[in-house]
Amino acid sequence: MRRDSRQDAGRTLLFCCVAVASQATSAVGQQVPSAEEFARELDAFIEEVMAFDLAPGLAVAVVRGDEKLFEAGYGYADVESRRPVTPETVFYIASSTKSFTGMAAAILHGAGELDLDGSLASMLPGVELGGDLDPSMISLRDLLTHTHGIENTGPVSFRSAFSGVHTHDMLVDLLSAHGPAEDGRSFEYGNIGYNVASLAMDAHLGTSWKDVLAREIFGPLGMRATTAYVSRVPEERLAMPYGAEPEGFERVPYHKGDGSMHAAGGLVTTVSDVALWLRANLNEGRLGTEQLLDPRAVATAHRSYVQQDASYMSFNRTGYGLGWNTGSYDGDSFTHHFSGFSGFHTHISFMPERDIGVAVLVNTGSGSFVADLISRYAYDVLRGVPDLEGRWSDELAAIPARIEQMRSRIKADRDRRAARPQTLPYPLTSYTGAFENDELGRLELSLVNGALEARMGRMWSEVEVYDNQQNILRVELTGGGSVMPVEFDEGQVMAARVRWLGRVFERVER
Repeated sequence: MRRDSRQDAGRTLLFCCVAVASQATSAVGQQVPSAEEFARELDAFIEEVMAFDLAPGLAVAVVRGDEKLFEAGYGYADVESRRPVTPETVFYIASSTKSFTGMAAAILHGAGELDLDGSLASMLPGVELGGDLDPSMISLRDLLTHTHGIENTGPVSFRSAFSGVHTHDMLVDLLSAHGPAEDGRSFEYGNIGYNVASLAMDAHLGTSWKDVLAREIFGPLGMRATTAYVSRVPEERLAMPYGAEPEGFERVPYHKGDGSMHAAGGLVTTVSDVALWLRANLNEGRLGTEQLLDPRAVATAHRSYVQQDASYMSFNRTGYGLGWNTGSYDGDSFTHHFSGFSGFHTHISFMPERDIGVAVLVNTGSGSFVADLISRYAYDVLRGVPDLEGRWSDELAAIPARIEQMRSRIKADRDRRAARPQTLPYPLTSYTGAFENDELGRLELSLVNGALEARMGRMWSEVEVYDNQQNILRVELTGGGSVMPVEFDEGQVMAARVRWLGRVFERVER
């Protein structure tokens, strides 16, 4: 798919009406543009970047202090219908959800409704963890800062984020299958801490974390399009997900439903709403003259509790708060949470000392590169970086080669897969059926229009043959490719079991 980002359907661009005519001066003495000049300059840059066809569509917002400087949509939310992205297009933001969950916990802690240092055992009486993990020694703060020591991979994380097939009590029972993490209580980023935290919060508060976020954050800030219930959003407002292909982008399944919207990655929102979120975080919970979030809670969420030594794209990470990474970009302090999921990428960040924030929402899982480019350029302009044109001309000149490398890798992968023999030792009907694992749930293999398909709750995937001699299939149920060996009992012509994600799924009657 190729398309012009200046589609005739119209791109929505907001120029902030509070611009001043004169130029401001940055902290290092460099001239920075007025709001109007900044909006024009960033818009021109994004148009230039979009011409490289790095994403089907994206939405961008930039704030400074309590002002919205820029808000725009580019490309398509739905390529097939040519529905354009606008600031009101609703994107899935995956793990950037953690910053909202962490903030809600901090707000309730300040109100005396939750104790961040209370134990998991006290909030979720009777809970059992695997191995020698003691829930009385794990606090809510530990869960939210990824220092809980619980193994991340397992049925609770899987059912919460992927299949969506679960109940609260089922997830609590399945926690016994999550043993100790390999590195003990060291910081290890993942979803399980927030999954467990939400189970504890739900039990302690007597209401869902989804409704808590709406009550404590979305409602007060006026984030009317933000929700953990994707079913409440009209489909014509949703950004559709796409995956990168050798010649463009191809629609991938929209795997998210209410059951797979979880506290570690379960919100949909618009870039217009995220601009409100950034303004509140930059201004200690205020929007305009109204104090909407407890400033103590904002400070609690932003504080770095653990150290890390990592980087993502162009940004360094040195600490972690309650749902926020802390670090630096080009010498400036930088607070952020990015996320990726099949068909989506999210960049939400701010520079507390510069009082500026940027959000980029993209509807392709390979969108980290374009989000990195746009966010860095916006920060560089507002920071008054010297020789901006020289700095960025080299970056833009290098894009075609990077695209060619990426597309070549994708094509090589497609060619390698296409070269694999797709015939199997048994008829395709022999591989169909329902297979169950006590921890992960039910997997169904079906024959549709002469081809195998796999389904598991919200997840769906075409099935390829990975090794036709060994009865090994390939699926993309969780976004990336994974192998699925199929086993037949001696003398039987119907598959007896499949192995996937380190688990055995036994055949059951439909």
